[in-house]
Amino acid sequence: MENRLKVIATVINDTIYDQRMIRICTSLSTDYEVSLWGRKQSKSVSPERSFMQRRFLFLLSGGPLFYIAYNLRIFCCLLVAKVDILHAVDLDTLPACFAVSKIRNKKLVYDAHEYFTEVPELVTRPRKRALWLYLEKTILPHIKQGITVGQMIAKQYESKYGVPFSVIRNVPVLQNYKPNPTDKKYLLYQGALNKGRGLEALIAAIKDVDIELRIAGSGDLDEELRSLARRLNVDHKVIFLGMIPPQDLPPLTAGAFAGINVSENLGLSYYYSLNNKYFDYIHAGLPSITNPFPEYVNLDKVYKCSVFSIANSADIVSAINLLLMNEELYADLKKNCLIARTKLNWTEEEKKLKQLYASIA
Repeated sequence: MENRLKVIATVINDTIYDQRMIRICTSLSTDYEVSLWGRKQSKSVSPERSFMQRRFLFLLSGGPLFYIAYNLRIFCCLLVAKVDILHAVDLDTLPACFAVSKIRNKKLVYDAHEYFTEVPELVTRPRKRALWLYLEKTILPHIKQGITVGQMIAKQYESKYGVPFSVIRNVPVLQNYKPNPTDKKYLLYQGALNKGRGLEALIAAIKDVDIELRIAGSGDLDEELRSLARRLNVDHKVIFLGMIPPQDLPPLTAGAFAGINVSENLGLSYYYSLNNKYFDYIHAGLPSITNPFPEYVNLDKVYKCSVFSIANSADIVSAINLLLMNEELYADLKKNCLIARTKLNWTEEEKKLKQLYASIA
């Protein structure tokens, strides 16, 4: 046990909600001594896992000072920590990990969960984006190994910086999904309530369809979206569930009629996205209403698990009604999901992750 290499992974969010990193750290913990570092954003106690977790508490919750404080803190902790491989998640934790990897001559894996400098929050703020782009251009050419969630983002990074990026998709572990008992048919959106997620158009669409919408997640637009539901007089049909612990999501997902994954094209990060919710819906045998972005279109050519809609209320209404009224199509999509999950699952992705780590360890 003592001879195992030590891996420290860093995220800027709360470790107990990051499903991708929970899967990655669990898989790596069979061969390495793994610790996941992140922020403490809730009072929830960290569940016991096969890897260590360290959650830092900060008075600040955002803005430049927070990012500086976070990187300074983990930089100081990493300088004295027992570690062999650093696993930096996204550009906002990379500066500290990169600096420590150089000072201590440690190996570094960069894990891009999104196309960071193309997220909507930065695309519309050129000064802030310029700073993050400077960090990206300064550090990424010196990275030896990167991983990311989809082929489109991998191609972008490889072409810009000449760094190899392996694709480790955000797919769930195979499990039996037992739906929560319910007497109402409902649509499900799970994920962050942030700009560009198509949630305004989705809530507007609900007034024109005979089905309930349940929203599992929280974010910057939480109060704004609740207010919108009240103004449109659909607050009785739009149920805000807040943050749901990862272990409680599968029954909620499996009990839904269809999943929602309709973002706006507000930048290349969203356009090239391949969200974990898309795969969660597939694993629950749940047809989804999905935006026609490249990764989803390519997967649907093979597996046919979705109907497509842009983030427009009229389009979303049409897609919902298509699933409600075309029982044969709905049954086919549901059957296709159950077939697709036998290929699109963590057992398959884990093999690539372990091969990558074996090559750098």
